[in-house]
Amino acid sequence: MKHIALPQNTQRRLVWYLAMEEFVAANLTALVPPSAIGEREAFFLWQVPPTVIFGRNQVMEAEVNLSYCKAHDIKFFRRKSGGGCVYADMGNVMLSYVCDNTDVAFTFSRFLNLVALALRRLGVPAEKSGRNDVMIGGRKVSGNAFTLLPKGSIVHGTMMYDVDFEALQKAITPSAGKISSKGVDSVRSHVTNLKEELEAAGHPVGLEAFKNHLIKFFCTDDNGKLDQIVLSDSDMAEIDRLEQAYLDPDFLEGKHHSYSVSFGGRVEGVGEVKVNVGLGKEMPDQVGHDGSPVIESVGLEGDFFQTGEASKALEAAVKGLPLEKDAIGNALKNKDLGILGLAGEDLLRIMFPSAEQNNKITK
Repeated sequence: MKHIALPQNTQRRLVWYLAMEEFVAANLTALVPPSAIGEREAFFLWQVPPTVIFGRNQVMEAEVNLSYCKAHDIKFFRRKSGGGCVYADMGNVMLSYVCDNTDVAFTFSRFLNLVALALRRLGVPAEKSGRNDVMIGGRKVSGNAFTLLPKGSIVHGTMMYDVDFEALQKAITPSAGKISSKGVDSVRSHVTNLKEELEAAGHPVGLEAFKNHLIKFFCTDDNGKLDQIVLSDSDMAEIDRLEQAYLDPDFLEGKHHSYSVSFGGRVEGVGEVKVNVGLGKEMPDQVGHDGSPVIESVGLEGDFFQTGEASKALEAAVKGLPLEKDAIGNALKNKDLGILGLAGEDLLRIMFPSAEQNNKITK
């Protein structure tokens, strides 16, 4: 695996590093030769001043405590990958992995297992857990998300080495449903800092030594030599250009639509899913139809991971149909909605919950 290094140690905005991931992915063939397993793989890590980054399908105002962030000079940005809201500061080491494998489940699982193994090498009992976390003793130390590309994948994640948890808890505003689903009453109770876990295990490791450990773990070749390239000035200029898309106010704020009705729920192994449906005039009564309104538009929100254009795929499947369970169920049968782990039946249960589900799924 090739380590991607910058020519100078200059601090940049969080979204600059997301643009760097895009650049590496677009130029992977030129930058990285195939590995022993036949894949092209690249890795780098980075840190930023206090920043909140939220997922592609999330509503900014619902996920970010904007007043607190503005008062405490905490930046906030939207990313192109799915997943939930994340707080980062200089005590949170951010990890970026790029490869040319488009098998999302395999790539995601492989990277998380490698991260867990890297931590176990330092003497802590880290394990991959759920869809996107690395845990130590039942508490999260690393959360991860991915972006699927036409010819590869980007996986990026956090490594909470010594994060300011008070700022974390105040800067992000997770939904009550997410908190209750984890059986906790605060953000702090289900996350931990790696620094304290290492100290508790009797294997203290400083921040710089930890970063070097990760780089060597992922990027040392069979001869024990660091496999590394340094980006050029022209590479950096191209990354500057790519960063501008993240700074566009329309992208940051997201698309705001007026919807007639919304359905929300949490799907195990997928995350929170909210379906917003825009309705047109009611259909005229006819045999087999009860006069339900016609679906004109659909939008999806949540902390799920996308493998395609989920909102567009769903809208294409159900646009023009009445808001009826049978009609939508037939349209979604065996339909790939572009959301990792989500089946049409899951979406149907969110939109048309049974009486037994009403305590779990909210309209």
